[in-house]
Amino acid sequence: MSKSIGKFAALAVLAGSVGCTSSRATEGWRDGWVLEQKGETTLALRKYTEATSRLGKYPGALLNRIRLLAAVPERRADAQELLDKLVKSDPADARVAAFSALWALSQGEVGLARSRLNAGVIKSDDVEDTAAAMRQAEVAVLMAEKQWQAAWAKAKDLAPTTPMDHLRMATLAWNVGEVARAQALVAAALEGKEKALLQALLAAHAGDWQQTQQRLALLEGDAVTPLVQALRAQAALHANPPDLAAALRDASEAARRDPADPLVTETWAEAQLVAKQPQLARDLLASLTVRGAGWSAWYNLGLAQLRLGDLPAAAQAFTVAAQRCPTCASAVKNRDVLAKLGVTL
Repeated sequence: MSKSIGKFAALAVLAGSVGCTSSRATEGWRDGWVLEQKGETTLALRKYTEATSRLGKYPGALLNRIRLLAAVPERRADAQELLDKLVKSDPADARVAAFSALWALSQGEVGLARSRLNAGVIKSDDVEDTAAAMRQAEVAVLMAEKQWQAAWAKAKDLAPTTPMDHLRMATLAWNVGEVARAQALVAAALEGKEKALLQALLAAHAGDWQQTQQRLALLEGDAVTPLVQALRAQAALHANPPDLAAALRDASEAARRDPADPLVTETWAEAQLVAKQPQLARDLLASLTVRGAGWSAWYNLGLAQLRLGDLPAAAQAFTVAAQRCPTCASAVKNRDVLAKLGVTL
């Protein structure tokens, strides 16, 4: 996910119980929140700063101040320093744990995020939104750990409220195969390279290759991952007419960068099929199916075996493809045609 400080927008901390601290400080805190909702972040930061000067190190006030400081590039170091002190002094506060875990994720430090989140303890007198903040952070950490099913179990009944929430939920839904849910959520997701990639994946899944290309065109620089290159290769293969040179270029580079990725491997093999290199395609797909590939890898393996003249092997591949996707007409048709020809597995 993005390293944007926008990750922390969902963890804005409202004023809760502050014990014997002054009501004036609490009012300043609430004033800051109202100003922030109006988009007056400079004034809001001033109010949060005044509140923290009266409330001392009370976590809720400090976290809102840290969040707004971090949104200003030249003040990010100040925000980091304040957060480090807060984590050191009060690591068990659930709001601190949730916020600092997401902060660590924004730096790519998944292990640190997990340890900070695990340190948090929800108390009976915590503000109402604290448990929800912890849950959102837990979902984000599980996603970073690639524990998609565990993350989905915690997140599927959450109601996203911010664009960042929508992006996280849409990404998670896609990764657990909830395509319709991902499609419904992505429209309100946070704008950026992650949304563009997710929209490209959804368009490719729907066979809308023009839309796939349009979304991929928004990705540049370090956003051009092997996955993006594989998607570009697929779009090139499905263009009218197909652009084989572009497909081979993007697919080969993706395979060089990430030879273990199943989608990259399958795309590279598909490009080899179109380039009339069925033996190389067969070898790539055979290794992929051993690792537990989906129906399309088995289908393409069947095509490669068919072009190499190995009809029994082709029949077996098409049979597996049809079993894994009974509604995929091409796999079912090829399986049935070979069966009618008397080809045995």
